[in-house]
Amino acid sequence: MTMTRRLLTFLPLLVACSAATSSRPVVEEEQRLDKKGLLSMTGQAIVCYNVENLFDTVDDPATNDEDFLPDGALAWTADRYDHKLLHLSEAIAWCADGPPALLGLVEVENRSVLDDLATTGRLKEADYAIVHHDSPDERGIDVALLVHPQYAAVVHDEALTVAIPNDRTRDVLHVELGLHDGQRMHVFVNHWPSRRDGDASVPKRMTAAGVVRSRVDRILATDPTARILIMGDFNDTPMNASISEGLGAACDRNTEAVLYDLMCIDQPNGHGSYNYQGEWDYLDQMIVSAALIPMVASAKAYWDDRLLFKHPRYGRSPDRTYAGRDYKGGYSDHLPIVLRLK
Repeated sequence: MTMTRRLLTFLPLLVACSAATSSRPVVEEEQRLDKKGLLSMTGQAIVCYNVENLFDTVDDPATNDEDFLPDGALAWTADRYDHKLLHLSEAIAWCADGPPALLGLVEVENRSVLDDLATTGRLKEADYAIVHHDSPDERGIDVALLVHPQYAAVVHDEALTVAIPNDRTRDVLHVELGLHDGQRMHVFVNHWPSRRDGDASVPKRMTAAGVVRSRVDRILATDPTARILIMGDFNDTPMNASISEGLGAACDRNTEAVLYDLMCIDQPNGHGSYNYQGEWDYLDQMIVSAALIPMVASAKAYWDDRLLFKHPRYGRSPDRTYAGRDYKGGYSDHLPIVLRLK
């Protein structure tokens, strides 16, 4: 690893990520919130981004990361790693007009790459608190949440296990945040099982949906007006059963529902976050509770020519880092999605 940027001390708001579940005494947290003087998230952006295999260049013997090594199949060198970090930091700052208030990340290898990304380009301005747990995924890819300490404070975080027989899929990250008005927000960052196995994979995503919905119901049973944001790469669209039935997310603001999928509300025709053989759709989504939806100004994929290229067969597509084993030097095979608050 030639990157030397490593945080040697924990950020003031950082939650330790070595345990599967962590929390702080509520009284201590409330005192700290009062002293911090958080700013309102009004007008701020929340971003979620599948960053397409953000691996470092160091071998982890506990995971299948051999392709992403300098002598691996993808020739993943320090220069390529640095180039990707710069690209990702640019894309995130472009879509949020600076460092977003909250940044959900999908397909990150470990805490080390999160430290590097958080200190690259304009993202360094935020001095992000990083919430991350190592997941049981065979390749070692995880999800994470970066929290801008001016806008929110981490109160509690946990990794929710998605138990599927013979499948070591990613945990769901649940983070409870304290906001400027004394209210709390619950954020879930997801990366649900792949579609690689076709119809056989459908029950796996239904299981993931059940894990999230069960925790949402527990939260709402205690606080019916809880602000809840569920985001990530679901490997399903808003119309698929895992979202519409498993989560029960509605596509109509005027329908009485517990959850609303912003990626099927007021979306431009033909848009999406992912292009599969010329068909755009939203595998990446933002889903909110009824209490949060009045605060939403907009939510959509960030379409920008800098993040796209013209595929000879499939038209405009995300400018990815790799196509198979071919190094393209782009950003990601997904586009970031952006929620803007009123």
